[in-house]
Amino acid sequence: MNIVITGSSQGIGFQLAKEFLNHGDKVVISSSNEDRINKAIEDLKSEFPEENVNGIVCNVTNPDNIRTLVDFSLDKLGFIDIWINNAGTTGFEYDKHINISDKAIETAVKTNMLGTLFGSREALKVLLKQGKGKIINLGGYGTNGMASPNLASYGATKSSIPQLTKTLIKETKNKKIGVHILLPGMVLTDLLLKNADARAKKFFNITAEKPETIAKKLVPKIREIKGTGKKIKFNSSLKFFWIMMTAWRRKNRFFDDEGNPVD
Repeated sequence: MNIVITGSSQGIGFQLAKEFLNHGDKVVISSSNEDRINKAIEDLKSEFPEENVNGIVCNVTNPDNIRTLVDFSLDKLGFIDIWINNAGTTGFEYDKHINISDKAIETAVKTNMLGTLFGSREALKVLLKQGKGKIINLGGYGTNGMASPNLASYGATKSSIPQLTKTLIKETKNKKIGVHILLPGMVLTDLLLKNADARAKKFFNITAEKPETIAKKLVPKIREIKGTGKKIKFNSSLKFFWIMMTAWRRKNRFFDDEGNPVD
């Protein structure tokens, strides 16, 4: 399969790319940061066949960048089977909405909403021309419509994902196009950990997982998903309930009581 993943130079995007490569797929990764994307390409090419790995700088808030990513991907892959709108950010501020800066709000809205809208639009043009393919939109904190205290902007943008996905499903009715939502759960990345205090990290011990753990479980589901309108989850509701009921077993998995990393 041929896969394109936005925001994939690190974190869950990078691990998804790595796991697709483990399955023998060809992958195009992208990032708005040139140094990070170059480092990610170097790391992946050291482990996988060079011809299976390509990457490019792409700021998803810029539609011209998205179009360049599409052209680059088609040049390298010839055909796109799966497009994953993974790029996202909290704005890197964790506080009540009244205290959040203009920049953090703007960054979250542009990356999470505009990035997904631009990415979906340009990907759909290709998939409809091809006659088939999948778009995967990344969900997150707020996708279920629940409140997202201290991450209002992030939650508001992620709450838009189900609505957009439903709209795209309607607009691709009777086409061989699948539009799905990916729900990785709580991922231990810089996005989650920046500004997190010891209390939050104790909660992460219970509910979060490392990106590589999540990717190993999600990639086979993404590759095998059929139809359209599915939610691709890391944990089922029943599994999450069991995790919370047995929380004591997960104490100090990643952090000690002071919030320091456990080796």
